[in-house]
Amino acid sequence: MDEKLIREVVLSFRSVQRKIHQYLQEEAAKRDITTVQLFSLGTLKREPHLTLGELAERVQVNKSTMSGIVDRLVKANYLTRGREEGNRRALNLQLTAEGLAKVDETYDLFFNRLERVLEIETEELEAMLDTHKKMIALLERKE
Repeated sequence: MDEKLIREVVLSFRSVQRKIHQYLQEEAAKRDITTVQLFSLGTLKREPHLTLGELAERVQVNKSTMSGIVDRLVKANYLTRGREEGNRRALNLQLTAEGLAKVDETYDLFFNRLERVLEIETEELEAMLDTHKKMIALLERKE
């Protein structure tokens, strides 16, 4: 086994991930929002009407942390809380028009910053994506 090669691959992934996260943090900060707030808004855009617990699970934070995040997003008028029809105790969360605009604007600018990656040939990017998928499958395989 070539441990040096594995180490280089892992460190390369980490460097790319850090740079991407840095770009996302910068774009979010310019718009007075945190990355976890942005992830929350983006998740609700993809999956409207989640409960607080479901959103916490998707964003991978605990419920009490998500409660504080949601409080700040409601206060900023990016989200509303509503009751579910069949379950009066459960709250579901909905993006406001302002929240939708915030998430769209921030992600648009973020992805514009990443466009330079397209200087790499399409075939090379597709091959890299295939390799990533294979690696994920291998790493997720039960031993």
